[in-house]
Amino acid sequence: MFARNVGQVNAALMLHSRLPLRLSELARASNLPRQIVASALLTLERRGIAKRTRAGDHDVFAPDVGSPYYPSAYLAALVDLPVAAALGNQRAMAAYLYGSMAVPGRATPGSDIDLLLVGDFRNKVTVREAVGRIGERLERRVDAFLLSPEELEAGRRSGDAHVRAALAGVRLFGEV
Repeated sequence: MFARNVGQVNAALMLHSRLPLRLSELARASNLPRQIVASALLTLERRGIAKRTRAGDHDVFAPDVGSPYYPSAYLAALVDLPVAAALGNQRAMAAYLYGSMAVPGRATPGSDIDLLLVGDFRNKVTVREAVGRIGERLERRVDAFLLSPEELEAGRRSGDAHVRAALAGVRLFGEV
């Protein structure tokens, strides 16, 4: 839907816990230089996805939740979360985002990012730390639910409500 830089800024804009945000805050949250963020924001404004307002002596930006494009831009923000990149060489087969953050307009400033990660993880602490850094930039806690493919299948067979909810969420990558 978006070029990479625009996607990163859209993700920060849609998913940050504190809105509206200054340009410098969006740069920090998207992990991009201010000049690139400013250009991406212009693109998002032209498309009716972001809106700019004045707060004192500076501009602030927020999603345009009244736009017909908001639900699509929000879901694109979820898919553009850099989960696969954060996992690096970990053996992740799939990732799903679920809970209140998976539904456009349902998250609150206190909502956490619920992730189901499926794979053969050598070090679960390292995996949780890696995805936790994504949440830090968005000022949200990440709750990572890590399962091996066998554990996932056992949860499916037993009708585990947590597994069912996670698989009904937004698939970020992979398939199980």
